Amino acid sequence: MQKPLFRGFQKWIKRLQLTCKERNGISLIVIAVPKHYFPSHVLKVVLLTVLIAPLAITQLSGCKDKEEIQVYRVSKAELESPGPQSSPSESPASNGAMPAMGATPAMSAPADQPSQIAAKPPANWEPQPLSSMRQASYLVKGDGGATVDISLVILEGPAGGVLENINRWLSQLGQPAMDDAKLAQIAQHVAAPLGDVTVVDLEGMPPGGDAAKDGRIVGGISMAGGKTFFFKMHGNAALAEAQKEAFIHWISSVRISASTDSADAVAPDAAPQAAAPAMPPAAPSADTGNAQIKWDVPDGWKVVPPSSMRYASFTVGGQNGETGEISVVVLGGEGGGDLQNVNRWRGQIGLEPVADDGLKALVVPLKAKDGDILTVDMAGSEARLLAGWTRVDGKSWFFKLTGPDALVTVEKGRFTKFLESVQFHP
Repeated sequence: MQKPLFRGFQKWIKRLQLTCKERNGISLIVIAVPKHYFPSHVLKVVLLTVLIAPLAITQLSGCKDKEEIQVYRVSKAELESPGPQSSPSESPASNGAMPAMGATPAMSAPADQPSQIAAKPPANWEPQPLSSMRQASYLVKGDGGATVDISLVILEGPAGGVLENINRWLSQLGQPAMDDAKLAQIAQHVAAPLGDVTVVDLEGMPPGGDAAKDGRIVGGISMAGGKTFFFKMHGNAALAEAQKEAFIHWISSVRISASTDSADAVAPDAAPQAAAPAMPPAAPSADTGNAQIKWDVPDGWKVVPPSSMRYASFTVGGQNGETGEISVVVLGGEGGGDLQNVNRWRGQIGLEPVADDGLKALVVPLKAKDGDILTVDMAGSEARLLAGWTRVDGKSWFFKLTGPDALVTVEKGRFTKFLESVQFHP
């Protein structure tokens, strides 16, 4: 019985015909099997089919006359489709981070409808092609080939939560994960039309990283209307520092509209928030004459063009050629908590963060024309920083002098008088 059966198989192979059929849009390869082999010889037919698989493959080209057969590999959705200059570590699947329990960024879907981003980016931010994940994408170029990649990604649902995503960013920088207590210590909160945005500034260099394109991530996460918004600036550390104020201002002014006909309207499903005020122009002279605020500029301070985030900027020179910088920044809402802002400033001059008790010891109220301005004086290994801040009419005003310790010591009296002269709605 075996020999006749085998000879029958041989004859069948010679007469073998592979045909293509369409079933629900799928092309099928059909192998004709002699009727009398079923069911008693099913096992042998199956084994023989394995042996003739190479022959079947060679026949696949016959289907191309009707419709090409394509094979697709389906992978998990990426939280951030890398921009033209971003590194492969942008992909959650490649960063080695442990997935979050429940919904994770890699498992979350992008927002249903492409949204219109109503916020004007700085002129030096070069628009990049959008992807299925990115609702906004920019590239900033600096000296020596330095770049930073800036993106906005919108996902449905919680997308893994704030802490899990920040830890994913840390892993992209080769840094260990943090816990909720550490996050609360370093996070800054920015008021925006979307609602509260949690902003972090992370540094580190992953193994094999390129310092021109890696080393720092400034990121913001906001949840509104059943969606999670991810703002991210990733790239060269020094260039990211130079772009940080503009980036935070961009975050604080982004408005989402689902319709191109109403780009200035907040999307209906976004959390109802008052729009963050647009950044007003810099003060044109020593006496600002501006309806919002007025001050007296000390002698020796030179007015310079502000950045996209600064209300006003000044510089002052020292006796030995050193330079100090004075800035005035206004943000909508609370502008972040006092502890978060002070710790961010401390990081800028090489100091470790402080806890609430340490903050109380640092802050000194200063009497100004329209009420108290809270101030701090901090000296680090890299520079000395004087800062004052107050909140008026739903806005937060920040005044800061940064420079070498010797220069700041000389200018401290003038900076104090500058703060004392500040008057709102003059």
